[in-house]
Amino acid sequence: MSKVKVIRGYTIHYDPEVAAGMEHIAYVLSREEQDSLFESAWRTGDVEFEDRKGRNFVLKSKSRWEFVLEKRKEGWF
Repeated sequence: MSKVKVIRGYTIHYDPEVAAGMEHIAYVLSREEQDSLFESAWRTGDVEFEDRKGRNFVLKSKSRWEFVLEKRKEGWF
């Protein structure tokens, strides 16, 4: 992972190729949606989501406050 972004206390590690997913989490989702996404990833280990353009991502939990954002192969443009 080459980049790190902190959103309201949640640290996300990601590669530049998934910057669109990071922007979706940071700027498109409401605070409630962000909390739900992080909570689900923490409780289950990972959570899959897609942005408005249909690109598929997975948010994986490393710990309660640290996550890794990756792309999923299916649906990637």
